[in-house]
Amino acid sequence: MKSTPIRILSFAVAFILLILALSAVQGRMNGIRYDKHLTDADPLENAPPLVAFTSVALGGFRGLAADLLWLRSSRMQDEGKYFEMVQLADWIIKLQPRNTSSHAFLAWNMAYNISVTFTGFEDRWRWVRRGIELIRDEALDLNPGDAELFRQLGWIYQHKMGKDLDDANRYYKTEFAKENIRLFADYYGRWDELINAPTNEEKLRAALADKYGDYVKILAKHGFATFKDFEQRFRELAVIPVEVESELKELGINDTVEICLRNRWMTQKYKLDPAWLKKLNERYGELDWRLPEAHAIYWAERGKEKFSAEKDKFKRLSCDRMIFQSLAAAFGMGRLVYLKKIEHLEMTPNTKIVDAVNKAYQDAMALHGEQTIGGAYGNFLVDAIVTLYKFGEKKKAEEYRKIGSSYKLFGDRFTKYPLEEFVLKELAEDMKAASYAQAQGTVQSYLINSYYQNAIGEDEVAASYATIAKQLYDRYQKFVSGTEKRRALPPWLQMAKTSLEITKQRIHPELAKVLEARQPRGTEVFIPEAKDIKAPEVK
Repeated sequence: MKSTPIRILSFAVAFILLILALSAVQGRMNGIRYDKHLTDADPLENAPPLVAFTSVALGGFRGLAADLLWLRSSRMQDEGKYFEMVQLADWIIKLQPRNTSSHAFLAWNMAYNISVTFTGFEDRWRWVRRGIELIRDEALDLNPGDAELFRQLGWIYQHKMGKDLDDANRYYKTEFAKENIRLFADYYGRWDELINAPTNEEKLRAALADKYGDYVKILAKHGFATFKDFEQRFRELAVIPVEVESELKELGINDTVEICLRNRWMTQKYKLDPAWLKKLNERYGELDWRLPEAHAIYWAERGKEKFSAEKDKFKRLSCDRMIFQSLAAAFGMGRLVYLKKIEHLEMTPNTKIVDAVNKAYQDAMALHGEQTIGGAYGNFLVDAIVTLYKFGEKKKAEEYRKIGSSYKLFGDRFTKYPLEEFVLKELAEDMKAASYAQAQGTVQSYLINSYYQNAIGEDEVAASYATIAKQLYDRYQKFVSGTEKRRALPPWLQMAKTSLEITKQRIHPELAKVLEARQPRGTEVFIPEAKDIKAPEVK
């Protein structure tokens, strides 16, 4: 009887000694693999305890365990057990912390394959966001500075969220914009302040100086025992709790505390370096960091910087393409109009970055040849001219028409017509063959856009849209000369008033009030002529 405990103790001691011996041998093997360049992965440093434990305890069996989890993960996906897959993905990453290709695949699978199995946009967004988080919040924590992870993350922002290949595309952009509005709040664009902000509790103490003691007392008074507790609550609310904020303001330290918290949120959670944001804005113009195109450029730039070896030439090229394609997308719809009072979001063209987009295309064409990039560049120039003209930047539009004219590659595409004719030709190309309904819809869409821009305070853009609407209207009326009775559009004033009412019905009630208040108060009353009033339909 007495021998049993001794035997158990002996087995326990032997097992512990065996684990220690295995750890020592595994450590020496890792050292040899690293010294002899037998592996692409460096030994893990500063890894979480669970990762460190599995790396040492399982040793060479980690690969086998990971393979079994991969097989189970595939089965879970076939069976539609997606939430179980999240836990399996977490385990796989912990077993293979340096296998970035597996991290990228798991993230891609969630963002692309699993998301589209759901019909609800909210469910789809949950899986796209989970794919992003898998790389950004987990894989990058284990592999900080990994260029391949940068590239893969940029691809999800550019392709899955930036392009319109998914029905939920606009929902993704809107939710992402809301998330970044919470992140930046009123500190958006204050890059120098964010760069110089205290980045930890010790630096915050130094910044607050003799007021630090009062700051600690305020936190304790409101139930925050540690800085970490306070920071967690701040991220949940996206603002400093009201009761704390009022007392911090009395001390004159609220701004210092909040900018510290926002810097840490940006850099620790979202892995966004404010110095990089400032640098890319200086390079490309005012990118909108609340939209996915800017984030695609950020991660592509971070990856491109590290792909300097000859063997990484293709990956660097893919980053270059991601940059100029995302810049073009940002020019087309990369500016966020955010009206905080009514929480109104709208994406519009970002005309400020047109020169940066143009340079990116020219650089790519110089590198890869006119035959490869020329077609895409020509299409961009047409879009740039039309968009700039529509947004009231006619001088800039003419500048880009001349740029197109300087390339023999495009023949007379940009020289055949003066600017106004060129733009109207592009806009009204189908007007000749348009039905009454199509022509009316085209003119009306420009009028509605004009009123909408007027409501949000973009007066120059509103005037430009109204001008184009009238030009298209006059051109169509000229096309149908001789067939006015059956094809002519309603009188211009009637179309304008109808479009105004449609706009007021479609936009936010508060915006509708603003729009109504901004309309000129004339005394004239529009009375349609008898020929313009349709006879009632008899059934």
